[in-house]
Amino acid sequence: MIFDEPLWRFSASGTLLGIYGLVEWGLRRAGHGPDRPGVPSPAFLKVGIFAALTAFYLLIGPTGGALSGGWGNLAGILLALAAVGLRVAVRNGVPGLRHPVIATRLVFYTALPLAVGVPWGWLVFSLPAWILWAVCTWREDAILAERLGAPYRDLMARTDRLIPRIW
Repeated sequence: MIFDEPLWRFSASGTLLGIYGLVEWGLRRAGHGPDRPGVPSPAFLKVGIFAALTAFYLLIGPTGGALSGGWGNLAGILLALAAVGLRVAVRNGVPGLRHPVIATRLVFYTALPLAVGVPWGWLVFSLPAWILWAVCTWREDAILAERLGAPYRDLMARTDRLIPRIW
């Protein structure tokens, strides 16, 4: 199975990250702007994501492999590509969801360890990413509620943060 070879796992991860990055770049170039207009990302986010991604990459070689005969890896690749497609689909927002771009990014971050067969990646990469982005959405909501007042608080009351009908 090809996913038993570390080179294939590294290639799959790099390719998926590259595809996601190119789509982000293309959307910004097409005028869809930054994910979080008006609220810059905190410095800890970039450092935290970099550290989590580094830890994940350190695990790809020694702990990765084919999952369920490679079907698990294929499911992860398809989920990651679906997250890229969702990223394009939500470029203009999603009714009822305040942070759809971050939600699609989190789907991608969850799919990546599955795609390369590194279950430990959910612990060292996906979980920290979810926590960091959750903190960022709380922070952004607080800043925008203070800055924009009642209209944004009303939006917060009638929409979900990241997961439709759940949170």
